[in-house]
Amino acid sequence: MPQLMDELIDAYLDNDFEHPYFLDLQTGEVILDMDEIYTGEPSIDWEDEENEDRYVDVPKIDSNEAYYVMMKFAKQTDSDPKMKLFDALEGHKPFRRFKDTLTQLDIWEEWNRFERHYAEEEIKLWMEGVKLNYDELAERYKSKQP
Repeated sequence: MPQLMDELIDAYLDNDFEHPYFLDLQTGEVILDMDEIYTGEPSIDWEDEENEDRYVDVPKIDSNEAYYVMMKFAKQTDSDPKMKLFDALEGHKPFRRFKDTLTQLDIWEEWNRFERHYAEEEIKLWMEGVKLNYDELAERYKSKQP
């Protein structure tokens, strides 16, 4: 069963800025606010004034921060003795080259754990900064799951 933190991490790491995610403070659910054609769910009615206080914009990683995270991973990993990840990050199309190098080195799982851990820490800092109680929201989220 998915956890609230997993959904928040997925929203944070979705680097498509045309995908606005919101945290529903009443239900603890993460909502992708797009046209119903794309999501199968009605979009948030922003005309309803109550919704302004009900939903909080989930932050997203930007490309500068994503590059920083890849550099940080490249510095800490022992799975790249020839520094291929650093080479991939230098030059044209660093994101694509980094991902290709992860595949070549067979360290996707290691990278995913690292990236998700980083995102979780950022989500916790964000929630603390906007004074949201994760445990309370997680309980609401869990009660809404089938």
